[in-house]
Amino acid sequence: MVKGLLCAVALLAASMAGAPADAAGLPTAPSSAVCTSSGVGPGIAPPSRVPAGIPGFHAAWYGQSGYPTLCPGERSSAVVAFYNSGSRGWVNGRMGEVAYLGTWNGDPGQDEATVLGGNGEMGSPQTGWPRFNRVAGQPSDYVGPGQVAWFQFTIQAPDRPGSYRLYIRPLVEGATWMEDAGVFWQVTVLNYDGTPPAGRVSSRVPAPIEDTTPPWAPAQFDNVELVQSADGGVALVGGTRGIWTSTWVQTRFPFSQLIPSWSAETPTGSWIEVEIQARTAAGRETRWWRMGVWAYGDETIRRTSVNGQSDADGVVETDTFKTRAEKMTAYRARVTLARGAAGAASPTLRRIYAVVSDTRSYTPPYPSPRYTDRAMELSVPRYSQEIHAGEFPEYDGGGEAWCSPTSTEMVVEYWNKRPTPNELSWVGPHADPQVDYAARFTYDVAYGGTGNWPFNTAYASRFGLSARVLQLGSLNDAERYILAGVPLVASISHARGALPGFLNNDGTSGHLLVIVGFTTAGDVIANDPAATSDATVRRVYGREAFELAWIGGSGGVFYVIATPNTFVP
Repeated sequence: MVKGLLCAVALLAASMAGAPADAAGLPTAPSSAVCTSSGVGPGIAPPSRVPAGIPGFHAAWYGQSGYPTLCPGERSSAVVAFYNSGSRGWVNGRMGEVAYLGTWNGDPGQDEATVLGGNGEMGSPQTGWPRFNRVAGQPSDYVGPGQVAWFQFTIQAPDRPGSYRLYIRPLVEGATWMEDAGVFWQVTVLNYDGTPPAGRVSSRVPAPIEDTTPPWAPAQFDNVELVQSADGGVALVGGTRGIWTSTWVQTRFPFSQLIPSWSAETPTGSWIEVEIQARTAAGRETRWWRMGVWAYGDETIRRTSVNGQSDADGVVETDTFKTRAEKMTAYRARVTLARGAAGAASPTLRRIYAVVSDTRSYTPPYPSPRYTDRAMELSVPRYSQEIHAGEFPEYDGGGEAWCSPTSTEMVVEYWNKRPTPNELSWVGPHADPQVDYAARFTYDVAYGGTGNWPFNTAYASRFGLSARVLQLGSLNDAERYILAGVPLVASISHARGALPGFLNNDGTSGHLLVIVGFTTAGDVIANDPAATSDATVRRVYGREAFELAWIGGSGGVFYVIATPNTFVP
């Protein structure tokens, strides 16, 4: 099909500066895949007329090969023709005169790296491009006015299925961008079983975020052992204290932030303490950082973060470890299991997670492209935090302070889980007593509030749900969760007036709400507890403004809470 396009263009072109080689064969799909349905669509024929002789450097699109459909990991050769419609020639190897194709706005963005190809830098794959943001260079030494240049490049399908777009624009390096004709490549990456993907994914290199789980073994077991049950985990062998220490977890990139989360069972009289240690690229180990002393109840201990941890390597801000100037490349976890008496029930650590990121070195595009054009909205219960103002000062007094437990409780109840009437009996005659309950059982005594992220996910896990703290790099990613039926508790912050429709026009330094859906325009439908009544909790926020508040605010931090058998993207 590519050859057919070349012949068609050749009949129209008066002069040709160079012709492309035959398309390279595609490598085999990954061994785990059964996808066999790849191919390339028909080429796009050139226009019947193009401008010519415009003073200076100019280019007119002149045809291209077809859009590929690929299995994950496969490669495909592509070609696009540009007619030199200017008065000056393009000279290879001469700065200010040599022509390239550069990545452009739309997706991935001007001069941005892409997952579809590159030279191995800035997170791009190595597909032979001149640079990570230069898709191809002119194919011959000279392309004169009225001649056609055939730019060739290789595309590699990412591992994540989806529909991708690669926008490109010609330029003369060191001089000027030439005309933007809206040229893009549509690359469809099939599912591993060969079925069509669900939606569109941004072609930009994703944010440096990694979701990790230290393995139970190999590890150091000090008076603890693996639990031989369906749920698994670690429990005490005997006595009142034991420690599990994981092996080192190497991360894919140097990270500047780590947020742990966990699920555990802490019968009355027991508790756990979670610590992490980080390591530099040179192998130097930091101190151990205390990330929380936790129990579900508050009869035995007061669950708490640990204030005042700071040195030249980093700082703990309540629930988050942040590095100083030097980033870290590995971490390990240490969990102490304790109980007040040797004969009492043992705590059980069921899961431990850590999301690492370097979002401080990442500038995302706003707004992100839509994953799907569908409108979608999940039926999540709606609760206001504001109607609880003044309730239970010992748990920070409701109102503005209870956004996190209110949001968490909304999602817990979305999955048909909630405290029992007997468990709620202490609350008294307050509306929505389950919100008061969630506030009590997420309260962090050192922080003096209910907004500790892993304390909220640990609370949700008590109801048999799978819950953890994660980060996402865009609303495009969030749409996949909503499409799968999973609402997200998102952490946002924004300046005065930056999120139209928000209850407090003065803005917020930190607030949590629930993303429950998207409109056909891609705007966010939220259950925002910052509302004067349950009836006014539902809000619609503009896509770009919300993305700036979420991705630009917390780095895309959110709680994912779902049943254990729910598919989570």
